[in-house]
Amino acid sequence: MEYNKQIISDLLRELESRRNQREQMLAERRKQVYARLPRIRQIDDALRGTAARILRAALDAGDDPSQAIEQLRHENLALQRERTRLLLDNGMSADFLDDKPDCPKCNDLGYIGSTPCQCLKAMYAKRLTQQLSSILPIDDQNFDTFRLDYYSDKADARIGLSPRENMVYNLGICKDYAHSFHKHSPNLLLFGSSGLGKTFLSTCIARTVSEKGFSVVYDTAIHVLSCYETVHFNSPGFLEARQAVRRFEGADLFILDDLGTELSSALAPSVFYSLVNTRLMSHKPMIVNTNLHPVHFETRYSAALSSRLQGDFSHLRFFGDDIRLLKKARM
Repeated sequence: MEYNKQIISDLLRELESRRNQREQMLAERRKQVYARLPRIRQIDDALRGTAARILRAALDAGDDPSQAIEQLRHENLALQRERTRLLLDNGMSADFLDDKPDCPKCNDLGYIGSTPCQCLKAMYAKRLTQQLSSILPIDDQNFDTFRLDYYSDKADARIGLSPRENMVYNLGICKDYAHSFHKHSPNLLLFGSSGLGKTFLSTCIARTVSEKGFSVVYDTAIHVLSCYETVHFNSPGFLEARQAVRRFEGADLFILDDLGTELSSALAPSVFYSLVNTRLMSHKPMIVNTNLHPVHFETRYSAALSSRLQGDFSHLRFFGDDIRLLKKARM
């Protein structure tokens, strides 16, 4: 999994801010307790000097410092017991003056050595999901809220399946894809008429994959084409568009929605071919949603793009009645 450096940097600054706030609160707490109970300050000073005392004892004892070290250990234990008793007798918990990081494994540093701690990974996944929720209704659209009852159980004479049977299959594939997602998952092509659940299931996948800590970028073909055109012609907004293009090409999962709804342009075939081919070459998974039937890809775009969308993507067909209209009618 490739981490977004900017997000990691932001999270590490957040952890540093938490540590600073905690240290300030602990320092103030110690100041108040020391003023009230000076003996605790004396004990803390003595305990902090233990390492130096052990080293001095070892040097003074020559070859066998064990007796001196054992004596120091007993003294420290006695001081710790006295400290605990003073705190408890004065209505405080035994760990009232102890530093309590949110993550004791890394002490809120985010890393254990050079390895990201689980707490940092969890924060990263949460941040990715937050970013995704700003553009997708992931709170309302998830696998648990997907409604199969909107799909007819009457078999389609041409296909031999009912829309509901077909959606049971599609739903299962999408669930498995989301829950078992990894960096080299296959590509999916969801095709069919509008209002049949392609975007809904893509959103469900995006949410689940994002919650696992993978970076997910979700955008429409119209906006993707606009960003590439801005970069190509060096138009106003070039820097923002270039950053967007890097996200399209570099995210762990990129979901391209509504392919075929963009206005036809001379640049469109090369833009979408470049995007798809770049991700295929770097083995980065992609999901494409389109109202077009795959047989029309070559006519609208190019033989090269059609070949990749048909040969390198697993196809899920959607058919039936427009769910949006059905929902409106029921309401």
